[in-house]
Amino acid sequence: MNVFRQIVALIFLLPSLTLAQTWQAQSGEIQLAVLELFTAEGCGLCPAADRWVDQLPQQGINDDQLIVLGFHVDYLDDKKGWIDRFASPVFSDRQRQLARLNLYQTVYTPEFVVSGEVIHNWRQHLKELVKAVNGFKPEAHLEIQVTQHSDQLIIESKIDVIGDANQQFSMLYLAVTENNIESKIGGGDNAGATFHHQNLVRKWLGPFELNQTGHTDLTTQITIDDDWNLSNSSIVAVVQNLEDGFVLQGLKLPLVEKEL
Repeated sequence: MNVFRQIVALIFLLPSLTLAQTWQAQSGEIQLAVLELFTAEGCGLCPAADRWVDQLPQQGINDDQLIVLGFHVDYLDDKKGWIDRFASPVFSDRQRQLARLNLYQTVYTPEFVVSGEVIHNWRQHLKELVKAVNGFKPEAHLEIQVTQHSDQLIIESKIDVIGDANQQFSMLYLAVTENNIESKIGGGDNAGATFHHQNLVRKWLGPFELNQTGHTDLTTQITIDDDWNLSNSSIVAVVQNLEDGFVLQGLKLPLVEKEL
């Protein structure tokens, strides 16, 4: 009878087990460049920048070289007369943080920041900067494992940082990004347009402190919002030295549905 009860309990447990999916990735020997692109749906200059970034694979820059984080800032909502539903004060604060690290007093859209450095003439310099970053020896190694339990994502991160200064000043950031989001614009400079957002940052978490010994294990839990399409989403991990602003390494993990 006890064996029978155990079998019945296991049968009822199986559906919950199949709901749990796990993804994992680790950084390699190439240092990936990380582009943080600050835009807004009401900004008239931003669609051209977004299109240019979306076409980078056709220009020879792919996911093995560059991670793109598309932040929508909220400080243009009132100025442009269009409320960007993807904008967040958290993203605007991130842009201001990067401005301070670059010793700038102003922020604007579209703004390109590659591995911590503000790039003004992005059409001319971004691709060569990406390739330069790829030529550096990584000063951090990342491993992440993501497990979905119902409406929760459990992110287990292992971070190794090289060098005394990096170990003293580096922090970890985590992002949830999503592709293929359609948005119809009813106001602002782009009224009447329909956007298909790529690499859109849905959530930005951090900074998380890292052990100054050089190795850190960290577990983070994220609640999945109802309007996220998880199969089009990725988890991005970024290690940045917050004294000089340089991004030591990035890692992107697509949450592609696995066949059972």
